[in-house]
Amino acid sequence: MRTGVMLGLCGVMLMGASTLFAGDAEKGKAVYEQKCLMCHGALGKGDGPVGAMMKPRPADFTSPASKKKSDADLLKTIESGRPGTPMAPWKGVLSAQQIQDVLAYVRSLGQ
Repeated sequence: MRTGVMLGLCGVMLMGASTLFAGDAEKGKAVYEQKCLMCHGALGKGDGPVGAMMKPRPADFTSPASKKKSDADLLKTIESGRPGTPMAPWKGVLSAQQIQDVLAYVRSLGQ
């Protein structure tokens, strides 16, 4: 095996499982509507029917602050939740692919 290929494979292994899958926004929309919409709202503005009663309010994915966040930061939040807030961890509930799909959909909301 060539050195470049080996280095590439090692880099992929070091990135972790959550970064190995490309997200599909269309599939992510279906997961989002089932798992996220009640808090984050249909358009991702943090204004879902349950989210309106939460403190702190759920993230607005269309805001400049959300748009500035890296994919790694958003993945960490989806996977691990946010302690001290109602944002629960989804790792173990959603597959790694579903998490990537949700991320792709969330990114599409901010466009």
